[in-house]
Parts: sequence; C-alpha cells; structure tokens
Amino acid sequence: MKVVNLKQAILQAWKERWSDYQWAVNIKKNCPKGVTWDYLNLAEALLEQAMIGPSPNPLILSYLKYAVSSQMVSYSSVLTAISKFDDFSRELCVKALLEIMDMFSHRLSCHGKAEECIGLCRPIPYRNLLPPRQPIHQALHSQFRSVLNKGWVDSQALHLFESLLHMGGVFWFTSNLVKELLKETRKEWASRVVELLYSIFCLDTHQITLALLGHILPNLLTNPAHWHSLADPPGKALAKLSVWCALSSYSSQHKGQVSAHQRKRQREDIEDYSSLFPLDDTQPSKLMRLLSSNEDEPVFLSSPVDRTMSSSLSASQLHTVNMKDPLNRVLANLFLLISSILGSKTAGPHTQFVQSFLEECVECVEQGSRGSILQFMPFTMVSELVKLPALAKPRVVLSITDLTLPLGRRVAAKAISAL
Repeated sequence: MKVVNLKQAILQAWKERWSDYQWAVNIKKNCPKGVTWDYLNLAEALLEQAMIGPSPNPLILSYLKYAVSSQMVSYSSVLTAISKFDDFSRELCVKALLEIMDMFSHRLSCHGKAEECIGLCRPIPYRNLLPPRQPIHQALHSQFRSVLNKGWVDSQALHLFESLLHMGGVFWFTSNLVKELLKETRKEWASRVVELLYSIFCLDTHQITLALLGHILPNLLTNPAHWHSLADPPGKALAKLSVWCALSSYSSQHKGQVSAHQRKRQREDIEDYSSLFPLDDTQPSKLMRLLSSNEDEPVFLSSPVDRTMSSSLSASQLHTVNMKDPLNRVLANLFLLISSILGSKTAGPHTQFVQSFLEECVECVEQGSRGSILQFMPFTMVSELVKLPALAKPRVVLSITDLTLPLGRRVAAKAISAL
C-alpha cells in the first residue's frame, strides 16, 4: 500500500475492515522517511472521508481517534481540520467532531515552537462557536435571551445563530425568533428585540423574509387562535420588523446583491413559492374588470391564496414587476390578505397589526426609503386606508397611489374628497 495517496489508503483500509490498530501499523510502514503525518495532512484526509455522508463513518472516525490518542497527528492539525467543517445541518457529524475535540481539549498548550503555537491558536476560537450540547430550540432561546440582556449581538453569538440556522432551517429559525418577539410585552424591550432580530436576520435576509411574509404572518393573521399575540406592543414591533425586512430584501434584490450565505445555503427547507402562490393568467376578463372598474370597494377573502395573483395587480405592476419572482409574489399576496382584513367586519388585534404595518410602510416612504413595497397594494385598499386616523391625510393618499395612471388619479381624487 502506497501512502502517497492518503485517500486511496484510507478507503482500502475501510473496504478491508481493518481495526484502528491494524490500520496504524500498516500505514506507519508506508510513511516516507523523514516526513510527518501533519505534513501529509492525515487528520484532514481522515475527516474528509469520515464526513462524506449524512452521518460520520464510524470505522474511519476510529482511525482518527487512534491517531489522536497515539499522537500520530498533532492537536493543532486536528483542530485545523475540524475548523473547515461548516455543514451544521448534519447533527451527528457535529456531535462526532465535538467528541473528538473533547479527547484533547484539556491537554492543549502553547509551549512549543512558534509555528506550532500559531497553528494551534488559529482554529481554537472555532470551538466556542459550535452549537452547545443541548436541543437546538433550547440553544436558540438561551442565546437570544443572552443577547437581549446585553443589548447587542457579538461575533460569537452571530456565529452560533448561523450554525442554528443551518441546523434548524430557515422556517424553524425565523418562526422561533418571532415567538421570542411576541413574548415581549414591554414596549422598550420589544423595540430592542426588533433591532436585534433585524441584525440577526441579516444572516440570510432574503430567505428569512420569504418565510416571515409568506408563511408566518399569513398564519398569524388568518388563525383567530393567534390573534391575541398580535396585540401591542409585540404586534406593533412585529409589524415594524416585517416592513424593515421586506424593504431591505426588496431593495437588495433589485440591486442584484446576493449574500455569500444565500449562495452557499441549500434551499431544500423552503417551499416552492411558485407553487405556493400560483400565477393564473387564464382569466384575463377578471383582470380587465379590476383595471377598468371605478369602484374601490374591497374584496373579502380569508387567505392570500383565495384569489389569483393576476387579479391583485395594478396596471403599473403588470409592466414593471416580475411576478415570477418569489418575493414579489409573496408581497402581492400579503397585501391581498391585508386588503381583505381591512374590509372585513371583524376587528381585533389582527386589524391593529395591519394598521401598524401600513403606517410603518407609509412612514418609510415619507423618509425616502428606496423600493417601496406599497406598489404591491391593490388600488381597492385606498378607500379603506383613509378610514384609519393616522393615514387620513392627502399627502399620504398621494404617496401611496400611482398618479401616472388614470385609475390611480381617480382613486386618489375620490379618497381625498372623502377625507
């Protein structure tokens, strides 16, 4: 057996089912004279082969453990190899890596050559960034409470949040942090939670926004059992967070900015938004009736999927917005749901949430925010919006309607005359 190709040597030992001692004896016989195993990157080669599947290969992992215990490889080389692992969705692999690190963590020291000390120090901070040995839900809760008490998110906490995002998935991560927000009944602390969550959501703003606007908010707004959680102050705080995320994601999307995390993370945990909100262009008469109608009475519906997407669009949207984009589809359906809530006869915390959401949208527009999401609002919502005291102002009506369109001008004129 030639040790020039470590991968081939490791696979041969695995196929022939050698014990860890038998493997060590045979591989040492083929070690080139005067060359160390660290020089040949044995630890990295073993880890690479052991972590190929969804769970670690126990036999190859035993070879690495034997190499560590017999000091065939240095601790620094093992730490460096472990620090290159970043797929935290494979929990069994993460657990195996922690067990290996526990074998020698109490023996670490820097009393050697300068290059050895540097090689040891580089990967050490990574150990504190691995998920703790506890259920991920408990880890997320305790870590968030920790940053809430401090008032800021440091680099170590951010790395831990990222690892939990990898392990639990986007929807799990987002929904559980939203639950943390809805628990906060103190106004000042609810505002602090919004700022902290907005910074944490930057780990993957686009996918988290899709989960928040496409799944979590519709579920809260359409299920009466959840309406009590939308009362102020947590409800108003969630509305502000939702608008901030929507504006940030929409703005960055149209600038063509895609984060490294978004390019890297797989999307198996996010539903296909094209199938979730189907685009039905087979009913042009329905669309034409909306665009030619002079009425601005709202259409009632119970969820954002009760109407076709095309029936919710204004004329300007049809020409300027790509409705095949998941975020655009989610925003259009969310505003359709909001329109139905504004026109319904039932009032409650959910209508209060909708009012807070729209007020935050208008405030962001007046502050000069780029990429207003109000363009996804159906024209039929305007007459309902002006019934809200905070929005019953001519300048608000003019800012939320498209005055370049005949229908937009008619709607704005009718709404202002009704003030």
